[in-house]
Amino acid sequence: MKETLEAMVVPTGGMPYRKTLEADEDGSFLAALQDCVGGRIEAMGYVFGDAPAVYCNEEGLLPGSGCAPNRAIYADAAMAEAGYASQDDPSRPVEPGELYHIAFGDLVCVGFDPETGEDRDIAEAERRRVMERFGSLESIASGPIEARAVLARL
Repeated sequence: MKETLEAMVVPTGGMPYRKTLEADEDGSFLAALQDCVGGRIEAMGYVFGDAPAVYCNEEGLLPGSGCAPNRAIYADAAMAEAGYASQDDPSRPVEPGELYHIAFGDLVCVGFDPETGEDRDIAEAERRRVMERFGSLESIASGPIEARAVLARL
């Protein structure tokens, strides 16, 4: 039975960092994943697909949850090709670079094995993807900036 799980945490207002999660007495990492996000987890498959899997606090999917805005999630070419609906105009697909979502609260990223449905250690290539997308000052500031812009339009 696996006792640890290598992950990346994307904290609100900070740089992503590596974290080793410990399994509970039943060998589950659920409690450790929930601890990283401060509550029940929800998958955010639209961020990277499953390479890596990204989890947030399930309440962090909703503005007004009490979680602070963390990162803006901008549509990429894969999302546009898959036909993800624009948040501004659901009658059309998103365009690359368009704001798709704002993640509220801390995020945790782990590897995922679609064959078994199990989380696994995050791979080096997946760590690089997390750092490329979430490791810049622009990314760190993106959630609060976009949240203010959305509120200003209301």
